[in-house]
Amino acid sequence: MFRFGLLICGILLPMLLNAAPVRQKTIQKIPYCSLQDMLLGNGFRGSFYKNSSTGSKKGFHCTFQRNQRRMTCNNVNIELLQPTVYDGVHPWLSVMDWYKTLRPILYPVTVPRKKISSIMIDMGHGGGDPGAMGVFSKEKMITLRVGKRVAEILRASGFKVHMTRNSDVQVPLSRIGQLQKRHGSDLFVSIHVNSAKNRSVSGVETFCLTPAGAASSNGGKPSAVLYPGNKNDPANMLLAWNIQQSLLRRTKAADRGVKRARFLVLRDITVPGVLVEIGFISNRAEERKLNDKQYIDKIAYGIVDGIIGFCRSTKPR
Repeated sequence: MFRFGLLICGILLPMLLNAAPVRQKTIQKIPYCSLQDMLLGNGFRGSFYKNSSTGSKKGFHCTFQRNQRRMTCNNVNIELLQPTVYDGVHPWLSVMDWYKTLRPILYPVTVPRKKISSIMIDMGHGGGDPGAMGVFSKEKMITLRVGKRVAEILRASGFKVHMTRNSDVQVPLSRIGQLQKRHGSDLFVSIHVNSAKNRSVSGVETFCLTPAGAASSNGGKPSAVLYPGNKNDPANMLLAWNIQQSLLRRTKAADRGVKRARFLVLRDITVPGVLVEIGFISNRAEERKLNDKQYIDKIAYGIVDGIIGFCRSTKPR
C-alpha cells in the first residue's frame, strides 16, 4: 500500500499541478507530499509558520496545525488520517489525506459523478435497544423523530426516501447494509445521538468510513481491511463535510468535526454514506433541544441542506 502511495505521489500529483514538481518523502513508512507545493501549485495563497499553515482561495480557507491530525476548512473541523508533519517550517501532508480528505472537498469534480435519486435514512437503535439514555428521553425516539422529519423534507424536495424503520422497532445492524442494497439507494445517512460521562460536552459530529490503511479518529491501530464502503472514500468525505457545515450553520451547535470510524452501518453499504451524531443527550441543555420541535427542524434541514449540496457538486454534467 505504501509503495502504491509513493507511486501516486510521484506520478499523479505533478499532473494535478500542471507538471510542477511536488516535493515528497516517506515519514515513518508513510508517503507524504509537500503541503506548500500542493497549496501554491493549486492556486492557493499560503502562509507557512513554525506551528501552523493556512491556504486561501475563492470559496475556501484551510488551516493546518503542526503535528496534529485536526485541520479546518471554512471553519469546519476535520480529523486528518495522519498528522501534518513539519520539517523545520516546512509542512508535509500525507498522500492519503490529499486524495481522501482534502482534494474531494476542494475539487468535487474529482469525486465520481452520479445523479442521486434515492436516499436511505437510518434511525439509530429502536425497540429493545434504547440507545443512549437522557434524564427524560431515549436516543431511539429522538432519532426516529428526526429521521421522519428528514425524510419528509427530502420527499418534498423530490427525492425517493427509504427508511430502515418507521416505528419503535429494532433493526439488526447486520441488516442495514442489506436493506440499502435491496432498495438500491444512492446515498445513506445514519442518525444517532451522543452521550458522554462529562455532562458539559455538547455539539454535533459527522463520521465517514475510515479508509484502509489508516487509524480511526478515536485512535487504535491502522487497519488494512478494505470494506465495500471504502470504494466511496472521497465521496464519503465530501458528503460528511457538506452535512457537518450545514448542521453547524442551522443549529449553531458546537463543532466536534468530521471524523472517521469503522462503524458496521458504514462498512457494508455500497454507496456514499455517513453517520451523524446530532447532539449529546447527556447534556441537559442539549437534551432539551433534541426534544424540541423547532430544533429538530433545524437539525433536519441541516442534514438535508448538506445532502443537496453534495448532490449539486456531484451532479453529472
